[in-house]
Amino acid sequence: MPICPKCKYEYTDGHVECIDCGAMLVDELPLRDDSDLISSDTHFVPFRTYPSHVQAEMVREALANEGVTAVIKGSEVYGLGDIGSGVARGVVIWIPEDEQEEATRIADSILDPL
Repeated sequence: MPICPKCKYEYTDGHVECIDCGAMLVDELPLRDDSDLISSDTHFVPFRTYPSHVQAEMVREALANEGVTAVIKGSEVYGLGDIGSGVARGVVIWIPEDEQEEATRIADSILDPL
């Protein structure tokens, strides 16, 4: 199914150009490689933990759209540890330490309606 590499909207077969931004559609998105965003002198700190990659990616994308570098680390792990204890690790967004205030403003603004 064709997809816009900029907007990430999926189209039905037969479309070749995004009607929103005009980009040429691709068959699949390239894999993200965050390593080029991170310089060796950047100090990253954990920002927030989300229960799923979907939620974390939504926030990561909103941050990126506003110029805040964000990297997702972690995985969704749900289940039982010891008998009777639930295990719920989340998906953590890491950001440069000096961008925390801006990241908080952005994340709070997109999640308020939820």
